[in-house]
Amino acid sequence: MKTLKCLPAILALGIVCSTGAAAQAAPATTAQAPVRFLVVADQESPMSAATPGRVARVYVQLGDAVAKGKVLVAFDCSDLTAKREAADAEFKAAQLRYEAKAKLQGLQSAAALEVELTAADVNRTKGQLGIINAEIAQCRFVAPFDGRVARVHVKEGQGVGAGAPVIDLVGTGTPKARLNVPSNWISWLKPGAHLDATVDETGQRYQLTVTRLSGRVDAVSQTIEIEADFTGDTSRVLPGMSGRAAPGKG
Repeated sequence: MKTLKCLPAILALGIVCSTGAAAQAAPATTAQAPVRFLVVADQESPMSAATPGRVARVYVQLGDAVAKGKVLVAFDCSDLTAKREAADAEFKAAQLRYEAKAKLQGLQSAAALEVELTAADVNRTKGQLGIINAEIAQCRFVAPFDGRVARVHVKEGQGVGAGAPVIDLVGTGTPKARLNVPSNWISWLKPGAHLDATVDETGQRYQLTVTRLSGRVDAVSQTIEIEADFTGDTSRVLPGMSGRAAPGKG
């Protein structure tokens, strides 16, 4: 066994000398400090007005549970409804003209050009009807998934401009934690890794399972953003809550 000779001055200070191999051993690792996390919904939809309008009905209230497809808010679109009726009548008239010209062409009483022009008129009026139907569809705000109403921005009778917020909806599925962790965690962090977390608002403890890692490290803070799923009963965990998470012990 190789030994290392120590200078008398070092021995006098009570320092124990070790072999060269032992001197290269890695230092003991220190516990990694917990990091802050934010609770986010599994799905979230902040709905806004595509076109200006006036609110006719608000069918839900704050906190209501809604099913996918339920109408949440409706605008007054009586003017568009009238335009659709007029466009529909024009489309049907164009169809009748085309059918009449086609019959006359069969009897050699109408030129091919006349038939083509009436066919083009059918396509034109059909397109106009489609545009109006699309505009009417934007008068109703429909839940895109099962969720809960997080905020209602409008009231009945209120005028709303294009781009103005109307209603916020959050999903009712298992919430997620979003956090920025030190970039040196990448040495062990991967999807499936566990974190021990505590929610500040309730004091409850949970285990988080890492599901996603960002594709880059922030060069300034030297952190990487990750997402993790909660496990266990999350009935008291709401989007917007926060807490602290640390590497799991197990």
